[in-house]
Amino acid sequence: MLNRKHHFLVLTTLLLMSTAVSAQSTSQNLDKYYRALAADHEMNGNVLFAQDNHILYQKSFGFSDAASGKLNNPDSQFELASVSKLFTATAVLQLRDKGLVDLDQTFQHYFPTFPYPGITLRHLLSHTSGLPDIEALVNPIFAKHPDTVWSIHDDLAALIPFSKDHALGFKPGDKWSYSSLGYHLLALLVEKVSGQTLADYTRDHIFKPAGMEHSYIQTSFLQKNEAHRTRNYMYNNHYEMKLQWVDTLGDWKEWTHNLGLITGGGGIISATRDLMKFDEALRSGKLLGPATWEEACSPYRLNDGQFAQPFDITYCGLGWFIFKDSSQGRIVWGSGANPGTISFFASNLDQKQCFVVLHNVKCNPLHDLDALAILNGKPLAYHAALAFQYAHDLYTLPREQADRNVLQRVADTATYAMRESELDRASLEFRRAGLKAQALATCEMHVRLFPQSGDAYKDHAQTLAEYGQKEKAIEAYKTALHLNPNDVESQEKLKKLSGQ
Repeated sequence: MLNRKHHFLVLTTLLLMSTAVSAQSTSQNLDKYYRALAADHEMNGNVLFAQDNHILYQKSFGFSDAASGKLNNPDSQFELASVSKLFTATAVLQLRDKGLVDLDQTFQHYFPTFPYPGITLRHLLSHTSGLPDIEALVNPIFAKHPDTVWSIHDDLAALIPFSKDHALGFKPGDKWSYSSLGYHLLALLVEKVSGQTLADYTRDHIFKPAGMEHSYIQTSFLQKNEAHRTRNYMYNNHYEMKLQWVDTLGDWKEWTHNLGLITGGGGIISATRDLMKFDEALRSGKLLGPATWEEACSPYRLNDGQFAQPFDITYCGLGWFIFKDSSQGRIVWGSGANPGTISFFASNLDQKQCFVVLHNVKCNPLHDLDALAILNGKPLAYHAALAFQYAHDLYTLPREQADRNVLQRVADTATYAMRESELDRASLEFRRAGLKAQALATCEMHVRLFPQSGDAYKDHAQTLAEYGQKEKAIEAYKTALHLNPNDVESQEKLKKLSGQ
């Protein structure tokens, strides 16, 4: 008996040691990865990784307010953008659990003036309604009335005249197509059925039960000035890398002002630890019944019996995306993006893991998706964007030195990656700024590094043509078509330049 007990204690100790080492290794790898991103201007915000509701990694990067020098910290509050949809879905599913709504009932049943029959609540939750995204509805209105501050209550009235000239994109349930508009309508449903505003309902029935003390739905622009609230930024370009507060940029007024107080599809302000609490509350049954939570996290079937599939790697449930690959556990997730903000929230239901990344500077959202590999024990290294470093060097150094630097670095594949799409972006930014020499230098380096790429010669040809170098542009287009004979755009532009 003593030997068995001793054997059990040894095995338990070894298991705990293994788990601790694994957690420590994961934390170290996450830290290395996000530090590398931060060094390359691809991380400004907060990261949290937890298992069994215990935080294993938590880190803050960069500025909360660049003007004042205030840094992000664990209490910083970020815009969740479309991650807010997970809360709207939860609210609708709670009402279903209470018997107050039927997911297979049409939205028109609850709002008789809604002009599109046949769309059910389930269609809206799963993005299979056939409705367009919100821009199709509001952009013509904002063009005529640029100071409009839109609300979900405007959607229904605007849809009636809109529907006369705009049929649904497809029969409800036939396809998947992302629609924030659908979630605005679900927010209206929550308000009508509950008798509360969405902000009040979410506070009382989701935030409070989950213990999310630092979360709320934004209902006033004044809330942007609260103590822990982050400001949202974008870099002006990739060669200067100057932070710009998006609220001062006219190009993004539609999102910072016109749609700045929209709810249902966005509007929630939260912090990484609060999202961990949301994850725990869902898994523990505090917010939804077990059967309802399982249904939300299961792939939705289209009319033809196939699963709704937004991307190659994922299915769509009732609000949540579901990764196809479940070899490391079933992972459900949501993401969001608005000017100057990126959000990512993932939950491994089998491993009881929660991963949250909130940014307040625009970056590449795929980096956070890639980071899931680290949680699964797979190696992952970030490779700095060499094209943008070259662009910065071209802007700040003599061309000869910039060329020497990039040719030395391109061989260091452990640290850098040279991507054609980023070279294209760099040349475009130089052209937009009227920096002719730098734009041409970028195109020439593109051709030098990718001599078998039709896209490289095509970008060079476009730049040469823009600067009036017609004969050189024609030759570049000919080479592009030699490498890629089926490029219709290059064919048409070559004909135009040649006067054919």
